[in-house]
Amino acid sequence: MMQMSVTMHPIWQTGGVILAAAIVAALLLQIVAHRILPISLRREQTELGAAIFSVVGVTYAVLLAFIATAAWEQYSAAEALARHEAALIGNIYRVSHGLPEPAGTQIRAELTAYLTHIIDVEWPAQIAGEAIPPSEPLLTMLDQAMLRAKPADIEQSNAQTFLIGALSDVATARRDRRLASHGTIPELVWVVLLSGGALMVAFSFILGGPTPAMHLLMTAILVASGVLVLLLIVGLSSPFHGALTIPPDAYTGVLAEIRASP
Repeated sequence: MMQMSVTMHPIWQTGGVILAAAIVAALLLQIVAHRILPISLRREQTELGAAIFSVVGVTYAVLLAFIATAAWEQYSAAEALARHEAALIGNIYRVSHGLPEPAGTQIRAELTAYLTHIIDVEWPAQIAGEAIPPSEPLLTMLDQAMLRAKPADIEQSNAQTFLIGALSDVATARRDRRLASHGTIPELVWVVLLSGGALMVAFSFILGGPTPAMHLLMTAILVASGVLVLLLIVGLSSPFHGALTIPPDAYTGVLAEIRASP
């Protein structure tokens, strides 16, 4: 739910609001903490606190880097999945010319309708965070059209066999795309990331900075760096919906090729 609410608006807009709010909240809390903890007490604990802070900070930084890398890999995999599905559709269209008529013409017409459906119906629904249905009637119609084809020779029989297998791969790719439409980072991971970040910032409050203004500046930089990475993870973990969604360029490219073909 958190991922969807963040990614449903322009990331620069939502991210800017979250970043500013986080920095302001952290600085206000730091001012309150410094009023409670005298500077003499904080400076006495600075050496020990800095040593502990460095260990905890490295651990949290490694965790952030690991999750960010995993989110980027999942985003790249989702992009490759979309390209793969589009390429399969293009292959089916080309090989369908090897089937007897009228089956070949019917398959190409339904394949064009399926591509148009992905671009005009499914993709906007994914961006809006809506779940696309598990089954698609157009794929069922394509499957039936392929099975009804009556090959006249071995070449047409081979083409039919290839098309049936390729259509099964398209259905699998569509299922994987549907499952990847929502965030891939478990809620428990978000709890750990947010809690760990909050504890890191709070721990920095007890350190004795050289001057109050410099300490506030360092806290603002610490908060900003952490929030920016978290926003990056949020955007990458939802590859098919929100402001950072993968565009349907692979599908529109195949559709343009189909419409330009004789």
